[in-house]
Amino acid sequence: MVDYFSGAGIATYHIYHDGKIEKHIPQEILKGYEQKYKYVYHDKDNNEHEICIADWHTTKKKRNGVTVSAPNRSDTNIIEYKENVNEGDTQKRVKYANGDIAEYGKHPTRGLIWRLYRAFDEEIEIVRMPDEINYVKGSVTIKYRFSNTKRRYTGPSPLAGFIGALAEIGFELTTTGSCFYEASCFPSAEHVNGKSVDTSYKLDVNQDQKIINAMAKFHFNERFIGIKPYFYKLSNAINKDALHNTHLHSGDFDFDCITEIEN
Repeated sequence: MVDYFSGAGIATYHIYHDGKIEKHIPQEILKGYEQKYKYVYHDKDNNEHEICIADWHTTKKKRNGVTVSAPNRSDTNIIEYKENVNEGDTQKRVKYANGDIAEYGKHPTRGLIWRLYRAFDEEIEIVRMPDEINYVKGSVTIKYRFSNTKRRYTGPSPLAGFIGALAEIGFELTTTGSCFYEASCFPSAEHVNGKSVDTSYKLDVNQDQKIINAMAKFHFNERFIGIKPYFYKLSNAINKDALHNTHLHSGDFDFDCITEIEN
């Protein structure tokens, strides 16, 4: 999307079938698109596919979550205490003046717990993932939908990697999301800053192996799977624990894989 009279455009992630990802930044941003990213997929025949446009905002970068005791309600550093959060497994959320976030709810193996996501003194960008992508054109299929989650935010670069992986597999995935608006990620500890995404298994060896390989190709450096006998048929992933019997964790996205180009 470019205004050819002014030369202004929208910052765009170009995702290539071979795993390459470029972030193109125009010298001038088109009015109304200052906080948006466009995502374009390039197939093996050099066709361009405009997949989506996502809104972005800034928040403080978070450390991986740690389990803690309940916050002290009289703590003067608390600036917001939400008792009735209804976001998947997340039931409560506390925000501190320094940017820390504490969240409470049901962990799938540990029961009701609090997790604290400490903030760095560093601002990062977070994008709102589309509620679904249902793109089919020619040989390219890029499809996902959410299930039982409000973790519908992620990093701009991991979203590019996820789109590339979806194009690589060519069938729909169900995801339980990445992170929340301010980069926390209850009940997970390691989805902070949108560096990881969870997806449901197909429970078909060929399809699940294809998903794992696609996530690796598009720069998710860790893939965690379960420990039931089925999962030992799969490769290119770590048999982590029983928690991952229910979902594939694709994480530790390599943010350095993105090539920035100023147009």
